[in-house]
Amino acid sequence: MRKKTIITAAEWIVAVLLVFLYFRDGDPLDGSTDARKAHELSESSFHYGPSKIVREVSFDSNTVIFLGTYKKWFSAGTSIKRGTRWFPGGGVGGMEIDNSKPLTYSWEVSQIDKELRLAKWYGYVSDPQIKTVVLYMEVKKEFRNPAGKEEVLRQTIKEDRMFLFVWNEGDQQYIWKSIQGLDQEGKLVYEQKLN
Repeated sequence: MRKKTIITAAEWIVAVLLVFLYFRDGDPLDGSTDARKAHELSESSFHYGPSKIVREVSFDSNTVIFLGTYKKWFSAGTSIKRGTRWFPGGGVGGMEIDNSKPLTYSWEVSQIDKELRLAKWYGYVSDPQIKTVVLYMEVKKEFRNPAGKEEVLRQTIKEDRMFLFVWNEGDQQYIWKSIQGLDQEGKLVYEQKLN
């Protein structure tokens, strides 16, 4: 073959490879260089916010959750790292805080990748007596652990009045039983049965 034919064939192979990579992984120039910026861009595209980010929670090196408040709403937006860039991962819309209830909560489960099915149970505490939030769950019998085994997630309420429980639903699935609010001494102030 002639040298010119070989060069032309190589150029076409490279061009096809670049087009394939572009459509497989998305534009490498999309996304953001940091997780917070991806979250902020997600809010602006959703016409929500900008929220006041009260806490940043890293689930793993590729997943960050931003707890935030905006006017009378709260949210738990997620940013996901793919390759070298950060992208919105869900949860950007807010849930209205119901001040007539001791706490307002929401939940979300998102399939992030093949291994990670991110479950978030989050909320805002209106009752100043509540110092700890407890989520009682039961392990689903389809999973590795024995059926009926109880799982208890507990979080102390900070100045931001928000809480977040997060786990990989791909590793373990639960049946939610109840959510409780406890006072400083650990006495029950609020309980809502679930399911």
